[in-house]
Amino acid sequence: MKNSRRDFFKQVAALPIAAQVALAYGDESKLRDEVEETTLIRKGRRSVFNMSGYAAPAIPKLRVGYIGLGPRGLASLKRTAMFEDVEIRAIADCYEYPIQQARDFFKSINYPAPAEYFKSEETWKDLVARDDLDLIFVTTPQYWHAEMACAAMEAGKHVACEVPLCYTLEECWRLVETSERTRKHCAMLENCCYDFFEATTGNMARQGVFGEIVYGEGAYIHYFTTAQVFAEPQPPLSKKAGMHRHAVACTVKGNRYPTHGFGPVCVAMNVGAGDRPDYLTSTETDDFVRAREFAEILKEGRDYHKQFAGKEFSGNMNLSTIRTVNGKAILIKYDRMSPQPYSRSYVLSGLKGFVQKYPDPARIYLNGETPATEEEMKAIEEQYAPELIKYLRENALKFGGHGGMDFVCEYRLIDSLRNGLPLDLTVYDGATWSAVIPLSLWSATRRSQPIDFPDFTGGNWKTNKPLDLSLRGGGSTKVKAPTETAK
Repeated sequence: MKNSRRDFFKQVAALPIAAQVALAYGDESKLRDEVEETTLIRKGRRSVFNMSGYAAPAIPKLRVGYIGLGPRGLASLKRTAMFEDVEIRAIADCYEYPIQQARDFFKSINYPAPAEYFKSEETWKDLVARDDLDLIFVTTPQYWHAEMACAAMEAGKHVACEVPLCYTLEECWRLVETSERTRKHCAMLENCCYDFFEATTGNMARQGVFGEIVYGEGAYIHYFTTAQVFAEPQPPLSKKAGMHRHAVACTVKGNRYPTHGFGPVCVAMNVGAGDRPDYLTSTETDDFVRAREFAEILKEGRDYHKQFAGKEFSGNMNLSTIRTVNGKAILIKYDRMSPQPYSRSYVLSGLKGFVQKYPDPARIYLNGETPATEEEMKAIEEQYAPELIKYLRENALKFGGHGGMDFVCEYRLIDSLRNGLPLDLTVYDGATWSAVIPLSLWSATRRSQPIDFPDFTGGNWKTNKPLDLSLRGGGSTKVKAPTETAK
């Protein structure tokens, strides 16, 4: 490793995490170097405290803060406001107009007005410093996630963070180490783990219905036209942050959004609880769309688009394959550029059965090549839907959020904290599933060379318990009747 490379990352490490990402995000060579440097530094690292299975002290009256009130944050806030014995005490955003939307909502349901922070990009720190919060939701642009989550844990708060948890390997490790040292939970809000079909078939897999699962497949296939990707952000999206998920992300190779596909497959295959990723290889096609179409957009002469001039864009499809230490394989696909139906793929291939969710309709095969009939699918759901899903299904459908899985995800987290129960999804899950981002970039830009996958659990994957979607002594959190503004 060259000294100049080490010096660069020493300088970057002294900056706030968001600044680190901004500095290196568009430079693939520096991002590859970051993976190598971090791997060297953390090699052989052991856990100092296992957050998996850890039951933090119960907080019957849960006090909540929100950082980031864009569309996803506001929707989450509306659902959280419907939980009894949960009080939203503070909200923060860079701008006042998202705060105003929250004000209007609180007024419409006669909810006590929380404290507000919106004067600058730094005012979120004032919310974190409050001594009357137990849980902070981080629903900001993705490049802020790691810095805000670490700051909240350092301040003695549990964290619920939108996906992905982070972008770089250094951030993954910093989040894990901060969570272990502070003994504060950092849960990534991976809602797809609570999708009704994925939760049910994952439960079946853990019960051995499909036999040993030897292969899984996940994806994020979500087509956006080049015009959509490079559209100048308008309120409620900020011009600075609104471009990040699409326009900035497509200038860097690798799988930039892996957790929706990877997460549900991991919990079905007990990755992190008896197995773990061993190494990853990633292959990416050339760009057959973006550069050509962006060249036409650039001719319009708008200043906003000039910042992307001369950029090399990511390929149409990224394919990342993870082999586990137990010899299983998982394929994760990523494509936002090719015109095709939305898909998270979700395939489980076992020695006694097979599951495939996309394309619709979702199918379960228990007898070779013949899928279960509609009547058989209803019987399977009745027998194998987890207790949590059955308990929350009616309210989940009322409150919505991607078909109800957002509601289940948030309810489960809040109910677990209120009752002093271990969380379903821990910082290790968030770090592992997010680590595909930097690892896939490294491999895809190194002619698909394999790269070792970090063990964020420090060896505890051998004894960690699989996901359990029973109520586990919880389910005591009551839900208010939904109003039109809360849906």
